[in-house]
This record gives sequence, structure tokens and C-alpha cells, in this order.
Amino acid sequence: MRGRIIVLLLSILIYSILPEVNIHAEPKEVVEDKINPEEYFKTLTPAKVLQIANKDMEELYGIKNFFPQKAKGRELNTTLLQQQINEAMKAPEKFTGFDIVYGTSHGKEITHKGKVMTRYSGYNVFGDPVSTDGFPWDAGWSGTKIQSFNLIPTPWEPKDLNRQFDYFPTNFGSDPPEKLTDYLGDKTFEGKIIEALNAEYGEEPYGANLMYNNQNKQYATKTVYDKNTAPKGGWIKYVHVIQPPTYLSQGFGRVYLKVGTYMDVPIAAFMNTKPNDISAEFVDLPSGAMAGEEVQVSVWLRSTFPKRETTKFSWSVTRKSDGLPLTAAENQLKFSGGVAAESGEIGISKTEKRRLTVSFVMPESDVRIQFKVNEEGKEPEEVLLDNNVLDSDVLGAVKLIVPRELKLPYDMLTKKEKISLPSSTATLQLPDLTEAKWTGNATGKLTVTNLTKELQKDFEIHNNPEINEASSVITRTPIVTYTIRRVDYGDDPMGGNWLKLDKPGTPLSKTGEVHTEGSVSRPYEYKRYYTVCTGEGEEKKCEEKSETLTGTATAQFSPNTVSNTYDMYVYNGMKDVPKRKYRDEIEDNQTDSLVKNLYWTNEPYDYDVIRWMHHQDVEGKKYDWTQAPGQYKREFIQQASGSVEWDIKSSMRDEYAQARDAAAKRKNNKKLYDKAVFATDKVLQEHDYPIKSGYYFNPAGSYTFTVTTEVFKKEKPEDMTGDHKDLLNSLIKSFRYETDLMFINNQKVAVNIKNDKLTGKGGGFEREPGILSVEDSKSVNETSLISVLDRNADPSRYTKKVKEIEYSDKRGGDSDKFWKMVLEGYSESYTLGKYTDYTYREYVKAGQHMYKITETSTITIVVNSGNVPLYTHANMPNGNYYIKVWFDKVNMTDGNHAYAGLKTLQGFENLDSIKVTVVGSMFDDLNN
Repeated sequence: MRGRIIVLLLSILIYSILPEVNIHAEPKEVVEDKINPEEYFKTLTPAKVLQIANKDMEELYGIKNFFPQKAKGRELNTTLLQQQINEAMKAPEKFTGFDIVYGTSHGKEITHKGKVMTRYSGYNVFGDPVSTDGFPWDAGWSGTKIQSFNLIPTPWEPKDLNRQFDYFPTNFGSDPPEKLTDYLGDKTFEGKIIEALNAEYGEEPYGANLMYNNQNKQYATKTVYDKNTAPKGGWIKYVHVIQPPTYLSQGFGRVYLKVGTYMDVPIAAFMNTKPNDISAEFVDLPSGAMAGEEVQVSVWLRSTFPKRETTKFSWSVTRKSDGLPLTAAENQLKFSGGVAAESGEIGISKTEKRRLTVSFVMPESDVRIQFKVNEEGKEPEEVLLDNNVLDSDVLGAVKLIVPRELKLPYDMLTKKEKISLPSSTATLQLPDLTEAKWTGNATGKLTVTNLTKELQKDFEIHNNPEINEASSVITRTPIVTYTIRRVDYGDDPMGGNWLKLDKPGTPLSKTGEVHTEGSVSRPYEYKRYYTVCTGEGEEKKCEEKSETLTGTATAQFSPNTVSNTYDMYVYNGMKDVPKRKYRDEIEDNQTDSLVKNLYWTNEPYDYDVIRWMHHQDVEGKKYDWTQAPGQYKREFIQQASGSVEWDIKSSMRDEYAQARDAAAKRKNNKKLYDKAVFATDKVLQEHDYPIKSGYYFNPAGSYTFTVTTEVFKKEKPEDMTGDHKDLLNSLIKSFRYETDLMFINNQKVAVNIKNDKLTGKGGGFEREPGILSVEDSKSVNETSLISVLDRNADPSRYTKKVKEIEYSDKRGGDSDKFWKMVLEGYSESYTLGKYTDYTYREYVKAGQHMYKITETSTITIVVNSGNVPLYTHANMPNGNYYIKVWFDKVNMTDGNHAYAGLKTLQGFENLDSIKVTVVGSMFDDLNN
């Protein structure tokens, strides 16, 4: 190493850690008053600093008045001490220590980083110059790190230096006090030298503070010392200790290089020495694990107590979801290591460290792991307790890892992926050539290639800039984003191309691959030295020359291929949804039943359906829910129903009651015989309706029936539905009025009720019953006797209720149960499993309708509403005759409606009837 390197001497450092930490040599006022560093600095004066330093030297090393008021004829530099006290009070966090120097600053004056400074701030107690804090390496640097300097071992021997503190404590002359031994640990200054070098130079680049006027700037980014390193044999073999450390003052020594220079080496103050302590530290603590994985976590126990101590410990392993402890039975919880128990006692000493381990199977929850050792700090007595309790929660562990799902579920259209590719590093090596150095930046590129473009669409590369930097170690961790699409597996519901798999539970798999490779290069130059000689003999002259040569170093990134297999699940519905069995029957379909209930399967209607599908972003969140058309149309089928109820509004008994009552009472008032002339003979009153032939007998009666239908239609009807209308008309047509009475028409011809001529027989005629209906209602003398009262007569005779069967095409929206009975994915259609297994649920496509239509009609059929008189024939033979009203059966196939399958609706055989007894004729009354 060329030139003389003088390293900063930090003579005195003041207490700068938490005052609550009880260390033996703390100043009394700090221990008793527990004041903070800023307050403590305010109590200091230059004289007090000198007093504290001398007290430490006496207590630790047995040397009195080590720092006099005046040394080698030079006064204590109190101005510098006061300046450092003032700076410490303003910014205690920046305080590095006091310089106890004598005399004034001297030596070379420079300007460094805008500050004018001299090489030395004064002299130490032995008269050696003390380097000014912050003074750079003005002679430059060869690039050789401090621990690799070519040093002279035991320099105090050839140089006959004071050896009192060299090879300490061997040359000290007596055993050091216990307090000093506790501070040193291994009784030598080795650890304190490394500690100070770590703080002073550890991993510090040359260009940060040590480089002056850009000398050797090619090493600006190179560190001057690697932490925790030492030359072979340790520092104590090479460092001549000039001033030993105390609690508040940093000691220093000197190493001598074989090139003839020396370097000052700091020795750390004892203020950073921790008190006797037992500490715990997690080992192998994972940030997370998947459910079912085995997790193993260890704790290292260490002790700085000089003797073996026994203390208590305990584990706590709980589920964060509910706070319950993990168990051996459920989670295979097991403890092992130094003590295979959940809690107990363990022995530990300074010369050993103990490892305790817990293992378990990860539950479906985050896990909290706590470990405690000597929690109260009582057995043994401890001051530092922060490191006695460990909690995985503080470190964000151990979380349940839900594996990244590399699949497209049944209802996913696209999946956006964001993949962090493995870090790749290329390391450039400067060749082992004379004075080799880099002359430019490293350049190159890590190439990221999408090997499966047919699968990984919209491929983009992030966090992978091209390389152009002044570094020899190049690392890239690219991130790629791309989209996996359902359509690329051959399933395109949005485009109307549905894929059908025999086994929907087995996915289609495709593997995407991303490949990385690349290289970097960096130019360098080096010297080639050679000798050029001229002349011969005594005239021969040789001259050493050199030339600068160039080259390029290259390094490869390790090629890597990242593969991800994506499973795509397909289910696009079943061809036919299971159909319900509906009733197709007529209840009480007998001729003596006044009420008949009808049930039939409504005609089916085809409907378009949709399902909801989504996209997924890189964070796994669903977005852009979309309606996808269903592969199959669905049939709306439902139970239709109806009822028919017959009734008598005005019976023949009611109609003939006035006249029959008058005859029974033998009243002779023509007005009372409004609809028929009944015999008044007392002997004939035993008959229900006795008459004598030749008088008028007017047909009468009023009959009603109510028809109700409930059907489903795709369109809202403007008027009566065909189903209802045709059933209603068929029932009207089924009305019958029947009698075998004999009448005489205007042509004096004997006829039946239908005006059909009767055949003579003896003195009378043969009976021939006649039947009137709505369609064939003409009677004697072509008189129409049957009339119908419907909604034309009274609008209230017909009512219609129309209710739309509601549905929602919104995702998660509700629909009427009638829809759910015909759509896939609902319990009502016995297909809920298709939703739970395949996330498939159908909705009715908007814009379609279905209506439930309930219609009720009340029809009244009136016989002879005008009370037209019909005269019985005088020659009608005596005997019993009948009149009856009945309804014929209805052919349900008329009109080809959905209820055609019911075939025949039976009528009512005898809704109303009377027996008329003929005894004699009107001529009998005339003769009497």
C-alpha cells in the first residue's frame, strides 16, 4: 500500500444506548437518575469527561491518571471537547465519541466534501498524532481490503514497543478484574477490534467518505472491509494496542504493513457490551404453509452467563382462527430437541447453545407460535428481557397459504395471470490480470420468451429493463402477465360453440411455459509490462515499459423454464331438464257429480336461457360478469287446471209452484195459473203434478254452471283464451231439456216438444220424447224455447286474472318457483347438483314472458224465458209423463287444446225433473 493511511481515532464515546440497560460501568448519575443521553450530555464539561475516562482506566486496568491535564508539554484541547459536547446535545443520535487530545490541530490542510480540515486534531497521551475525524485517505487506495493487508506479525517485538496491552492479558502482568473479563468475553481484544472495524468500515464503499479528489475512483463502489473478518491468526497477532478501551472511550492500536506504512485500528468501547443474558431466536420459521403440510420450527437458546444456568421455558402453538391450541391427536403436535416437552426446565451455559423444536401439521388456519424462556427474568436474574419472549405474529408468520389456483372453473371465461419469475443472476469476473479494471458498464439482457403463445395471450414482460449499469453482479426478477382464455381450449359459450365432455369433473389441461436466458458483458483493461533493451555490453540499457490492453468479460444468466399447467373445467348444461309428472285427470267424473275438477299438463313453450360467467384479474378477483347464452332451449311446462260446477237457479218445482198451489186450493183465478193448468179435482191431489189434457203446459226452468280455468300462455291474451272459450261452448252445447208430453200445434197436429208429428194409436198417440238443446232449441210452432245468459248479457259473468310469472336475469336474482322447475341448477328442477358441482345455473333471457291466466265464466240457461204457452193435445192418453233437464258429456278433444288428453268430461244425468200425471181431458171439465 502506497502512502501512509491514518485511520480515525475515536478516543472517547459516550453512553448511547437505552439508559435503562444496567451495565456495571455506567456513570452513577445515569444509573440512579435514569436520564436520557441528551440530558446526560448537558451535565458534562471537558473536565468531567477527563475525570470519567481516568476513573474507568483505574477500575478496569489499574492505571491511575492515565489522561493527565497536560501530556508531553501540551495542554488538554478543551475547546475540541466542548465543541463535541455541544454537538452531542444538539444531535445525540449522531454522537460518535469524544477525542481526548492534547495540543492543537496540525498537519496537511485540505478541503474535503466542502469542509476545510487538517490531517490531525492533536496528539494522544503518548505524543502520537491523532487523525481528525472524517479525514479521508488522501494517499489513495490500492483496492486491497483491510483484512487482506500484508501485515507484520507481533510488530512490538522488532520495534521494541510498549507491550503492556499486546497479547492481552498475557503481557498485562496480572489477571484482569472480573468486570473487564465480562466485557471482553474471551479475555482478549479480538472481538472488540472486529466490532469497531465493523462499525467504522464494515461494508462501506471506498467512495462514500474515504476517497479524496477522485483518487483510484475505479474502486469507488468497492467495500474497504468485509464484516467480521480478520487476517490469519486474528487481529491480536498484528495489532499493537496503544490505548485500551474503557466503557466510554474507544481504544486504538496500530498495524504495520510490510510496505513500510502503518494504519491505526479502533478498538470498540465497552458501552455496547450487553449484560449477562439468556436469549431465544427463531430458526427455520416459515412465513406460511399449506393446510396438511408439516411445519417444523426451532428456537436457538443462547446464554452469556459465565456459568451454566437452569431456567424455565414454555411453548404455545394456537390456531389464530379461534385461539384454540393445536393438539397431538388432531395436528400431530410434537416437541423435540434439547427438551422434548411443551414446557419445563432447561440448562444452558455460555459455551453452548440449545435447540428446541416444535412440529405440527398445518391446520386450515393461520398459526401463532409463542416461546418464552425465563419470562420474568428471575431465574437467573436478567436485565434484557425483550429477547426472552418470541411471537411469530410479530414476524407475520405462520400464515395459511392458499395455493394459487391454476385453473379455470366452470364459469370463468378468462384468467389473468401475474407470475414473478425466479431471480436470475449473472456474475462478471474481472480477469486475474495486472492492474485489471473495468472501463465501462455491464450491458446485456435477460430475454423472456413466451413458449406457448397459443395459450398465454396478451403476454407482457415487466421489471426487466435492459442492462446498462456499473456492476459486476446483475440480478433480474422479471414479472410476466398474460391471459388464459376458455376459448383456447375449444369451449366458446359466448360465440355459440359449446364443448361437451363425457366427464365434466375431469378438466382439460394445457401447460404454459416461459423461458428465460441471456448474458451480460463488460469491458475492461489491464496492463502488460515488458522490458525494452538497447545497446550491447556496457552500453546496454534496459527500460521497463507497459501497454494498456482491453478485453470483454461475459457471463450467462442460468437458463430457466417456468411451467404452469392450467386446468379448464367444462360444463354447458344437460340436453333435457328432468320433467315433473303433472296430473292429467278429472276428479269425480261421474254423471251424478255436480262439481268436477279438471287437471291437465299445460302446453309447453320454448325459452332461451343464459348463464353468468366471469373474468378473473391478477389478484384473483372476479370481474366483468357476463351473460353467456345457454346451449339448450328450455320448455316451460306447468300444471293447468279447471273446474265445472252445475246448479239450479230456478227449478221446475219453483216455476210451477204458484199454479200447483192454486189448484190444490181449488182456486178459480186464471191469473194464478201462470205456467200450467193443474187439475183441481180433490181426488187428483195425490199426484205431484196432475193435469187434464188439452190445457196449456208451458216449459220452464233456469239452470246455471260455472267454469274456471287456469292456464299458462306465452303471450297476454286480449280476450278469452281459446282453452276457456271452447270448454265453455262445449258445456253450453251439452244442455238438454227433455219431455214425453204431447202437444198440439197451430195446424192442429199432435207433436212432441220438438214439434215432431206423433203417430196415432187407438184414440191417442204413441209416445215420442223430444229433446231441446241450445243448438236445437225450436219447439212447438217453431218457437225457440232455450236462451243463454252469458257475458253479453252481463259482463260480470266473466272474469279474467292475468299474472306474469316473474323472473330475474340478474346474477343471483330470484325467479318464481315455476321457472326454477324448468331451469337447470335448482332444487326445484332436481338439478341443484349441477350448480354445486359445476357452478352451472340458468336464468331466463330477458325480454321473454309467461303468464298465468285464471278465467271464470258463469252461464245461465233459461227455458222459455218468454213464458210462451204450449197446449197439450186433448187426446193425450192418461198416464205418467216426465220432464227432465240434464247435461250431456263433453268431448274434450274439440279445439285440440292441451286438455284434449282428458278425452271425455261426463255431464250431469238428472239436474232437474218432475213427473206429470194426465187424468182425463179438458172435455171432462166442459161436460161437467
